[in-house]
Formats: sequence, structure tokens, C-alpha cells
Amino acid sequence: MKKLLGTWLANWLRKPQNRAKAKRTAEQVWNRYQQRKGSSKGGSGRSPRGPR
Repeated sequence: MKKLLGTWLANWLRKPQNRAKAKRTAEQVWNRYQQRKGSSKGGSGRSPRGPR
């Protein structure tokens, strides 16, 4: 199963459009992670568990 998924992914990434889409998505995810990481240091007052 892993080999099949790897083969499918490698074949999908052969297209330049798909490579660009994957790169764009990875950058968006990374930026969101960095924003969350940076905003948690500021002490926004939000609890990770929510209000009780």
C-alpha cells in the first residue's frame, strides 16, 4: 500500500502545476503555523482549553 501511494504521489508531482500547488500549500501551512506560534507568545489571554 505504501509503495502504491508513493508511486501515485511521484506521478502526481511530475506535472509542473501540481508541484506549484504543493509548494503554495506548504508555504500557506507554514505561514499559518508561524503566525500561531508567534501569537501564542504575546499572551492573547486565550486558554488552549477554552473557557470553563
